[in-house]
Amino acid sequence: MSWFLLDAVERAAVWPPAEAMAAGGERVRRAYPAAWQAARLVGGDLADAVADAMLYGEGAWARVAAGGPQALERDVEGALRADVARAAQVVAGAAAQQVTPAWPAPAPASADAVRAAVAAGLREGDVGGVVAALLRHAARRGAGPLARHAAIAWDGRAWGPASPPPADPLVGVDEQLARLDANVAAFVAGRPAHATLLYGPRGSGKSTAVRGLLERFAADGLRLAEVGADIGGLPRALAALGPWPYPTLLVLDDLAFEDGEAGYRPLRSLLEGGLRGLPPRLLVVATSNRRHLVRERLRDRPDPLDDDVHAWDTHHERLALADRFGLVLTFPHVDRERYLTLVAGLAEMAGLPLPHDWRSAAVRFAERGNGYAGRTARQFVTEVAQGSGAVAAAAGGSDRDAGPAAPDAP
Repeated sequence: MSWFLLDAVERAAVWPPAEAMAAGGERVRRAYPAAWQAARLVGGDLADAVADAMLYGEGAWARVAAGGPQALERDVEGALRADVARAAQVVAGAAAQQVTPAWPAPAPASADAVRAAVAAGLREGDVGGVVAALLRHAARRGAGPLARHAAIAWDGRAWGPASPPPADPLVGVDEQLARLDANVAAFVAGRPAHATLLYGPRGSGKSTAVRGLLERFAADGLRLAEVGADIGGLPRALAALGPWPYPTLLVLDDLAFEDGEAGYRPLRSLLEGGLRGLPPRLLVVATSNRRHLVRERLRDRPDPLDDDVHAWDTHHERLALADRFGLVLTFPHVDRERYLTLVAGLAEMAGLPLPHDWRSAAVRFAERGNGYAGRTARQFVTEVAQGSGAVAAAAGGSDRDAGPAAPDAP
């Protein structure tokens, strides 16, 4: 036994009770509670618990898989095969103790199809099938804790799982979505792709468009890695990520900098391909309410009488961050007519009939709420679906009475 794979199973507190269960005799009674707990935590039986630890536990296998497909081409199959054979033997021995019916029911395959396949292979003693499944999964998603999640987030100290909400349908931005998809398709295929900036007023669908990429490119193994406001911590975040070989969008949501703030410099260095540039399988995708990212005021422009002879160079250096993005997609401002088009389109997508006076109700809803925006249109359609009294109250005026709502501030 190589202990190449099974150290992760031991770290997950699965292996000792599994071995004890397989040994039989008095050890079964003592090991049963721990084995039951390990199975319960993954919503399956002991084979599911062992398979889960193999795929997502920390250990030597996870460290090798982090090196990507090239690392997997080394002679790792023999070590995997030895550990899988031992694990299958233990799973079979534990199952022979006639106590498995009392364990939790196995999780449905849809919960984690890869884990279900590995667990089934362990039950059936299909060592070759399990090894092949582990290698395929590692080549596509890696191994270890982060391999479980399609989206991860940096909290300033470590990467952890993220659960982005499902992307709402978007209306009226087909051209922007097509260009975004074409760029990401090139990226996941290993072809050159542009760092991307999605610019537009709040509520125009920028973040929704990025979240939608996770669904549209799930079959290609695309992942999202979001860094919050700590842009200055980008070098630390990338160092913690390590040699990341999986196609991943480095998401910088709601990006903006105040004049004089130096936090944009690490990002500029990454976009320019500095010595500490991005790993080849990471692509920056940012959203912002500001086209030029750094706030500029008229008084910030250089004084002609200033003795800094290169003052304009310094000024333009701050404002040129957006130029580092090869693809800039503008999500347009939502005026009244566009807002009503969005309401109609979202309602149609939802199969929701609108009331006869929906136009006046929708305008009033925006006027009394968050103004004309894609987010407001989604909120109005939700209110209609719920049969909310807010829609009826909003319908108290007419299209003539409802003047245009103030536009969203950038």
